[in-house]
Amino acid sequence: MIKAVSVAGLQTEGIPFKKPSVQLDEAAREISLGNLTWIECVVDNILEETPKILANLGVTIDPSVLLSGYMSSYEDRGDTLGLMLPFVVTGANKTQSAPLLIFIKKDLIITIHDDYGGKITRLYNYSNTLLRKLPKEPENWANRQTILLARIMDELIETNFSILRLIVERTEQLELDLAGSRQVQRDLSLELSDMKTSVLTFLNAVWATYDTVHNLKYGDADMVSDDDGILAKFEVILGRLDRQIQMSENVLQVVATGINVIQTEVSNKLATLIVWLTVAGTAVLVPNTLATIFSIFPDHEHNFIWMLLTIIASTIISAFVAYRYTKHWRTKSFSMRKLRKLKRKFR
Repeated sequence: MIKAVSVAGLQTEGIPFKKPSVQLDEAAREISLGNLTWIECVVDNILEETPKILANLGVTIDPSVLLSGYMSSYEDRGDTLGLMLPFVVTGANKTQSAPLLIFIKKDLIITIHDDYGGKITRLYNYSNTLLRKLPKEPENWANRQTILLARIMDELIETNFSILRLIVERTEQLELDLAGSRQVQRDLSLELSDMKTSVLTFLNAVWATYDTVHNLKYGDADMVSDDDGILAKFEVILGRLDRQIQMSENVLQVVATGINVIQTEVSNKLATLIVWLTVAGTAVLVPNTLATIFSIFPDHEHNFIWMLLTIIASTIISAFVAYRYTKHWRTKSFSMRKLRKLKRKFR
């Protein structure tokens, strides 16, 4: 179902206009050469509704070609340019991506997305201010639609970047919870794994967006301006994506370090458990052996007192010896591991 269709653009005199919440047929009637038109569509199912929208607006690109790409896609058909870029969305500690489809013809830009594309809808609300700054001359149609396209892509990239900030906040909150006095029962390994998956999803989306923007800048599409000053806007976008990639990789290293800390803590607890099981097993083994030997003595009922004291003393001594030996072995093993790490570090 098509949830909402909005139209914005420039009239022949260069005056911006905006018509929110119109029917698709009415939006199609607003398209005319010489006037830039931006049609913003919100749907509940992109795969089903996009072909209907494109058929009504006279766009011949098959949307399944774009949607078959991994997170992003680029399709140049000469008089029509199709792009797919990923929205990164988060909820319930899960991060996923949703597609934004952009179709460009002469004096026409169509954006199609689901409810996750709220930022693009908010950009439409300020479209009059944005369109007023575009070139008004009819011969500059490629320049003005390229500037508008760059602004839409920039808004998408900034929206995705806010998701990385949310992931960082979750990581910092987890650190505060662990360091604070309020400790709750939680699966730390699962939380850190979800954070790592979220960062990887964001990183994959940024890389996919980078590839599409790079193709757009150097693909020499007919629907994109050849002006170096305008194409420099895509270079700025590529620079922002580079910084986002670096920041997300740093966050990924922090999360990976947290996972290693949890694994080390679990290993230490397991080693401690093994120590106590060894002590308990040794403490039981020696007195059990003595009790078996004493049971075959004749008249052992009359010697019960000194046998009992012997068993108790052997239990205490064997437990102490086993504990001291096991503790010494653990300390030596830890020192050897630490020494090997230092050797690898300075090798």
